[in-house]
Amino acid sequence: MISLLYAHPYAHHARLEQMMLNAVQHWPGLELRELYQLYPDFYIDVALEQKMLQHSSAVILHYPMQWGLPPALLVQYLHKVFQYGWAYGKDAAAVPVMSLKGKKLWLVTNAVTSQHELDPCYQQTMFTPLRQLALSCGMQWQQPLMLPELTDAVTATQAAELFRQGLEQLSVASEHHGAPYAS
Repeated sequence: MISLLYAHPYAHHARLEQMMLNAVQHWPGLELRELYQLYPDFYIDVALEQKMLQHSSAVILHYPMQWGLPPALLVQYLHKVFQYGWAYGKDAAAVPVMSLKGKKLWLVTNAVTSQHELDPCYQQTMFTPLRQLALSCGMQWQQPLMLPELTDAVTATQAAELFRQGLEQLSVASEHHGAPYAS
């Protein structure tokens, strides 16, 4: 199973973003988690999310990039769910844990404000905190997919095709290597 954590708080992009989701939402083995619909109050069911992630071979974070930052709910999700003592570090008995070890982490994002965010040098530093999170958790960092701003249906259709192609590659890689291990 691949978990797609979708976090898009900007309602004015809904139609174009929906085109993106429609391209992949019925993908075999894909669990779509629309975070702003599931947790509009920011109270995240940590146990449920951790259980879901443990059964995934890959985790996709799909969100709009604004000022180099993911949306607030996604940041809250990562702080709560990828917590010390579960995703990395040691448990209560001082035993090292890495519940996400071996799972792939792939970012799919698009700029909503600035061409500066599309600059490859800027992207390299922009993704550093999420890459460090993946490494700390023993996850396999995948090259992020940075899509252009979704300004019209043509751009959204092209972006959806890039997303679909990337998901196909991720699915093949996950099937080929199998799930890391079940906890």
